[in-house]
Amino acid sequence: MQQHNRGSLHLSRRSFLRRSAATAACLAVPAGSVLQAAAAQATFDLIVAGATMIDPFQKRRQVADVGIKDGKIAQTAPQLDRGAAAKVLAAKGLLLTPGWIDLHAHIFFGHRKNAVHPDRDAGVHTGVTTLADPGGFVSSEFDLFRSNIVEKSTTRVLGFVNVSATRHADQSTRRPVHGDWSLFDQELTIKTIVENRDVIQGVKVLSSVRHSGNLGITPTRLAVQAARESGTRVMAHIGMAPPLIQDVMNLLEKGDIITHCFKGFPSGLFHRDGTPVVAARQAIQRDVSLDLGHGAGSFAWRAARHALKADIPLHSLSTDLHQGSVRGPVWSYGRTMAKLLHLGYPIDEVVKLSTLGPAELIGQGRELGSLEAGTVADLTLFRIVETPTGLTDSLGNSEIGARDVQPVHCIRAGQLISDMKIPPRG
Repeated sequence: MQQHNRGSLHLSRRSFLRRSAATAACLAVPAGSVLQAAAAQATFDLIVAGATMIDPFQKRRQVADVGIKDGKIAQTAPQLDRGAAAKVLAAKGLLLTPGWIDLHAHIFFGHRKNAVHPDRDAGVHTGVTTLADPGGFVSSEFDLFRSNIVEKSTTRVLGFVNVSATRHADQSTRRPVHGDWSLFDQELTIKTIVENRDVIQGVKVLSSVRHSGNLGITPTRLAVQAARESGTRVMAHIGMAPPLIQDVMNLLEKGDIITHCFKGFPSGLFHRDGTPVVAARQAIQRDVSLDLGHGAGSFAWRAARHALKADIPLHSLSTDLHQGSVRGPVWSYGRTMAKLLHLGYPIDEVVKLSTLGPAELIGQGRELGSLEAGTVADLTLFRIVETPTGLTDSLGNSEIGARDVQPVHCIRAGQLISDMKIPPRG
């Protein structure tokens, strides 16, 4: 405020009136309107005005303005001088949070048959500012992933490299992706991670009989080795045994991630009676994290309710979006948030699971999971709509929720995007 007061001493009467008029106009316009101000006078490139800000990193919830300059959050305050912005976005009535983060979406679009478009289907046009592809690329094709997906997307794109360094030459068959010794090259995998830490956040392994075949637990052991040697982390997909989930979880340490944590069939985190397997509690005590990874086959209402009853924490919300889930049962990130609300998670907890939680899993809690001044201006503005909404789990069980979560605007490194994709309510 002191800086603003000093600057105002030098304003001409005309400039003062122009700023006052812009401020008054902003207060009168509906949410979502963008006002233009005199760029020559701009302290901020954009002010997001009057939204209810939820910042899980700072544990703050208040109606506030957010000023953005050069792609960074410059200032937050109950009210900024809106005449000092090149643009003002009137956001009264909307919720404003750090940009949503999805650590599990298959986005190697144009190169994998099941991949969805990183911006249109899973990213900024759905309110998500940061995506990670978990194992959709292998080390031998990482340069292609970087040039065609990372560098061409508005959404920030990260990834977990597949522990298999190469793919089967014949991809028309459903051969296990980790099922042959010839697919592994630990030297190449570790080298690829170390040289590309700006994108690669760890190693993805598919710890199931479908993906590991007769090699059983070995691919998981190789993923752990690659993660430890590269100073990153493992993201382990859990599925039908072998390997047993107990054997998988016993290999994991602090910072590693289990994805598909609310699966609804044997080999998941819960016994048939709903109690957690002992290895799950032990892993959580070692600070192994649980990621949702909804997808077409990995989210069951009953497993989620078992977790709530047993006080098993969820650390990160993710969609596992791909061609088999983007038109149901997942649809979008916002619809997945609505499912957690339906289960009884408070909105502030859902926000944390969508922002700070996944940001902390990749060691970027403050930069990507907060609204502190000086951090990147990745923001999501959304509304919670009170409306009957069909919500379906991965086993085809549908329930009617009372609320939907709908993104309205997305700001990625200061760039405002308002063309949002909202799925049907079902």
